[in-house]
Amino acid sequence: MITKEEIREYIIGLGLCSVGFTHPMPFDRLEKVLKERQQLGYLSGFEKGTVEERCRPETHLGWVRSIIAVALPYTLYYNIQSTGIKGSISGSAVGEDYHRLLGSKLEQAAQYISKRVQGFRYAVMADTGPLVDREIAYRSGIGWYGKNCSIITPISGSRVFLGELLTNLDLEPDNLLEDHCGGCTCCIDNCPTGALTEPYTLDARKCISYLTQQRGVIPRELRAKMETSIYGCDRCLLCCPHNSSGIGSGGLTSVDLMELVNMDRHEFDSRYKQSALGWRGLNVIKRNAVIALGNLGLQEGLNALAAALRHPSPVIRGHSAWAVGRIGGGRARDMLIKSLTHEKDRYVRGEIEAALEELAQN
Repeated sequence: MITKEEIREYIIGLGLCSVGFTHPMPFDRLEKVLKERQQLGYLSGFEKGTVEERCRPETHLGWVRSIIAVALPYTLYYNIQSTGIKGSISGSAVGEDYHRLLGSKLEQAAQYISKRVQGFRYAVMADTGPLVDREIAYRSGIGWYGKNCSIITPISGSRVFLGELLTNLDLEPDNLLEDHCGGCTCCIDNCPTGALTEPYTLDARKCISYLTQQRGVIPRELRAKMETSIYGCDRCLLCCPHNSSGIGSGGLTSVDLMELVNMDRHEFDSRYKQSALGWRGLNVIKRNAVIALGNLGLQEGLNALAAALRHPSPVIRGHSAWAVGRIGGGRARDMLIKSLTHEKDRYVRGEIEAALEELAQN
């Protein structure tokens, strides 16, 4: 046999900061919340499965008797306002893709338990299954829901990756943690797009972290608010008092925008294949880079945007037109007029015409 404390001690030894235990009963509270947010249109569309499938563990694996939840810490970096022609990525995207990293550690934990328990069954999830990781972490006592909807842990704040082992072990659930946000609203006050509509409520469609990962067209009214974000955001995390001990500085999260805009797929894969940027793909990251160039407003950015206006992707051409117009000046106007003469895509033409109209008004 094996005890909870033996499991906890082994997993902490793998470099994780928190381990908790919970039961596989339906997430009744969360299911009601998610259905309300679905009606409001607040869900991102990245979610796997229906609301019911995300909140009912036993419908996926009938043999599950308990869930072991874990949190792996990472470092945040003050790089939101980069100097020079630089973009910023979230601290969560630095280094190896956390899906693989955390999944590997959970697999190690499962193998450890397997050697101690005959007939042990398990399933590993690290943002890779339909179940809501944050609700499992909350119910296991790893942390509480912050007002920015992230799980805040006592040791590492909300700068953590979450994952779990679904098991056939009979393990006693841990107690829930109390909410320690108090009257603080810094996360809400620092959200550039108003995605945090009220405490504990997120409109994912406005969240910069979501915007930098979604495919397709970014709404024009939100592009300027993205500033120089290439992947993720971190603004609501950087201001949180519970994260004050895990913030670093330096260039780890700064990326060269000119290089990104001109980068081909081979070079992108060689640099970022093992990271979260690699998972999201070159065209999405390149689209974000041209938006960042527009927000920086530097004339030097037009050198890279001239090529981006000829990119095979209409999405990149369209956002490049917006960025050129935002930089402004005579050269920008000439670039847009030239592009309009040969552009056939209706969406892109609309972006070029809107950019020229704004230039004429300024």
